[in-house]
Amino acid sequence: MKRTTVIGVTMVVLLAVNSTQASVCQVVNGSFEDDGWISDIAVKDPNGWMANVQGDKFRGYVSSDWRTDGGYNLTLYSEFWQTFAPGDTAAVSQQLYLADVNEIRFDLQLETYAFSPWDPNKCTAVVLIDDEVVWQSNSTGTDVRGEYRNQAITIGEKYKTPGLHKLSLGIRVNVAEQLWDRYITQWDFIRCTLYCGGGGLLAGDLNHDCYVDVNDLKLVADAWLGKVDPYDRQNLFRGDDLEGYGTINFLDFAAYAGIWKGNISDLSAFTRKWLAEVDLDDEHNLFRGDDVEPNAIVNFRDFGVFADNWLGSSNAEAQNQ
Repeated sequence: MKRTTVIGVTMVVLLAVNSTQASVCQVVNGSFEDDGWISDIAVKDPNGWMANVQGDKFRGYVSSDWRTDGGYNLTLYSEFWQTFAPGDTAAVSQQLYLADVNEIRFDLQLETYAFSPWDPNKCTAVVLIDDEVVWQSNSTGTDVRGEYRNQAITIGEKYKTPGLHKLSLGIRVNVAEQLWDRYITQWDFIRCTLYCGGGGLLAGDLNHDCYVDVNDLKLVADAWLGKVDPYDRQNLFRGDDLEGYGTINFLDFAAYAGIWKGNISDLSAFTRKWLAEVDLDDEHNLFRGDDVEPNAIVNFRDFGVFADNWLGSSNAEAQNQ
């Protein structure tokens, strides 16, 4: 009865329908076309991006050396004969909304200046979200030079929170030594892949099927009052979470109910009979186990039957469409 109780208590909330959608990810200047040639990104940031190239150890520029979309691309590289510490990184970053993002995709080429092998133990290309590495170039093999087109990073649930997140593209040195060759990363065509044919996810679309309906509500109810990982997809409201876990309660349900997209005409008719005394054979009396002849009460048990069949169909023709 846990799920039934949760659904029943909050039926009235469902009648206040709102179709608000999360802010949509838009990469600014993802192909580095806005500015034309930039000889030094330490002096001028590419439009939409903020550069951090760590002084004399790294350099970066925008040019037409290697491009896969449009006429320009971004290049980041390590300088000759500099002494590096493990973790030294140069990167460009921008803020994005990721709540509705399925993947971030990009094109990349790895080169060395003297055409020596690229040793992945010494240097890697990296992609970071909120300063955490979510992708890095090959970490095995003796030479990983080459093109890496249409690379895809699946966005984890922990980054699907409201508000902005920092996306960074970079080059990272992994060793404490002096590098005698120049490691070169060339980036182009950074873009977001959105759920639902580009429309993005609504906040309550917990199963990512592009609808907010009873299937999502069941996920909320199944986790009701449970303690979950704070990044769990049922945990829609983060303001009451304690460090280390979240709790699924009415604050989360309010976030879900605010974007309810189901057809509610039948639900509205059902609520007009709520807690009313009806005949045993009344169409709203869906659960008979608690009835007392000759009458019945439309209550949580009846609503449980209704909810379990919400938006379902017994029409064979409809099921085959």
